[in-house]
Amino acid sequence: MSVALTYTSLMHDVIVVGAGLGGLACARDLARSGRRVLVLDKSRGVSGRAATRRREGVRIDHGAQYFTARSERLQRLVDSWQREGWLRIWTYGFPLWERGQVTARPEGHPRFAPLNGMSALGHHLARDLEVLSEVTVSSLARLEGGWKVYAQDGSAFQAASLVLNLPAPQLSALVTDLSLGAAGEQLDRVRFDPTWTLLVELQRDLPVDWPAVELRHEVLSWLSRDHTKRASGALPTLVAHASGSWSRAHLEEAREEVEVALLAAVQEVTGEIGVRRVQGHRWRYATPTVPFGHPFHWDPGLQLGWCGDWCGGARVEGALESGWGLAQALRASLTTA
Repeated sequence: MSVALTYTSLMHDVIVVGAGLGGLACARDLARSGRRVLVLDKSRGVSGRAATRRREGVRIDHGAQYFTARSERLQRLVDSWQREGWLRIWTYGFPLWERGQVTARPEGHPRFAPLNGMSALGHHLARDLEVLSEVTVSSLARLEGGWKVYAQDGSAFQAASLVLNLPAPQLSALVTDLSLGAAGEQLDRVRFDPTWTLLVELQRDLPVDWPAVELRHEVLSWLSRDHTKRASGALPTLVAHASGSWSRAHLEEAREEVEVALLAAVQEVTGEIGVRRVQGHRWRYATPTVPFGHPFHWDPGLQLGWCGDWCGGARVEGALESGWGLAQALRASLTTA
């Protein structure tokens, strides 16, 4: 019997579908309050778009690049993570590249990045949680007193309450048969820009002093020397993000063709570079352009909610605040009941 199937007959208090940062933040708060929580995710790992590619000892962040901490709760966590030694300040801001010129800009909030990559955030939040990876949820069924969650491999999971931490279009497809009222209408209005990302392993570092630049360029919006987040001696790497408009126009092109185009665009910014290896990655739902409009959603009657950075704040901190807020609302509804 598979690991997943052993959960079929078990009743959890809460199932969280999606192990992005919002889902993990929600699950962790609920578990700490004594709820039995199960997290399901279709990927091999956790952390969602706070993702790190690991290959032959090289770590490259191919999703979220850093995060800020403006809320008191996250700042307390950041302080403790810095004391533990796995998180540090990467920089205080980014210069602007435009028409071949790099212009410095005033420093702002600290930008934090884990030494071993952004996925360390998810791994930290997932500690001590029940997480099943490589489980693709295909449908949901409302039961008397709870929910049944069905996976593509035939396994099923039961819980009294259900949290969805998925991109809005994927979430909407799962709840299409439910009467969600105004929340359902808002959900259907959510829109995203995609992002094509290029990971570049260099033969030698660029002769520049910036860790990353924001760009006004017809193809690119971001370029970072990703290895500057790592311990000294890390092999030089670049991460380039294409703009939303360019990514949308080239969304369905073959990855190999996109890699060629993005590498050419990078060299318009850097000049000719020596390349060891390149790899493209497509984020279909990268940046919310029309957000949900509320930090999270919770329906106490259905015992159903959702969270994510697309709900109210398109940042790592927004995802975490969304998950924490949903956990609080869920607990409050159970206490009232």
